[in-house]
Amino acid sequence: MSIRTERVAEEIKHQINTAMSKDLAELHLGLVTVTKVVMSPDLKIAKVYLTFLGSKETPERAIAKIDNRKKHIRYELGKKLKLKFTPDILFFYDDTAEYADHINKILNDIKK
Repeated sequence: MSIRTERVAEEIKHQINTAMSKDLAELHLGLVTVTKVVMSPDLKIAKVYLTFLGSKETPERAIAKIDNRKKHIRYELGKKLKLKFTPDILFFYDDTAEYADHINKILNDIKK
């Protein structure tokens, strides 16, 4: 990734985190955190990876609820970013923490 794409990814991560804390409270998804943003080289697509803490919804349903708000999130993002084009946003569930717990459990079982 180039320096520009990394900077844009970090700014999008910050802005979406801010937007989610304010605008998505009524979805009752618990704490939604943007863990990573990956930009396409042309800055037209942003893959946003999310984690949910304290959500009663499955990750798939939570992502679907956020996808329904994608238009509003993209609009808010476009107002705050100084880019020629507002990137299209694709939301994904980040299961890194669950995978790390699974590996940790396997390692603990091996030690026993």
